Amino acid sequence: MSTPPFDLAQAHRWFAIECNNEAWDLVEKSARTPQETQRMISLAHAAALHWDAVGNSLNRERAENLLAAVYSAAGEAGPAVRHAERCLTLNLENAAEATPFDRAAAVGCAAQAHALAGNLTEADRLATLATAAAAELPPDDRAVIERLFRRG
Repeated sequence: MSTPPFDLAQAHRWFAIECNNEAWDLVEKSARTPQETQRMISLAHAAALHWDAVGNSLNRERAENLLAAVYSAAGEAGPAVRHAERCLTLNLENAAEATPFDRAAAVGCAAQAHALAGNLTEADRLATLATAAAAELPPDDRAVIERLFRRG
């Protein structure tokens, strides 16, 4: 691969952030077209790819969280659970750097994914952990967790 005529790390970071933000906007959209759903999935994968190039383990955890949320929003249980489990694993590995919001988001996305997959016992266990983790957050952050990872 040839040397690009721009700062590659800066470009990766810019694309990671932009793709991440647009994907979350689509996750939160109340009604998506099939094309928007596909774009949402593509954006989440693009964000993860760019974070892999320049991010740290916490960035990868957050990318896995986004991928789980995107696949849950798309109604695709298998990929949602797979990415949620990766997010949980990374959250444990990143315990020293992760924020309380990261913990609440990790268990929240996992609860949502397992509920979608019909794993209700695991979904209930994770939802209990998510509720406890969210209870420790400031009200605005708690509202975000509740909005993003509501079940049903």
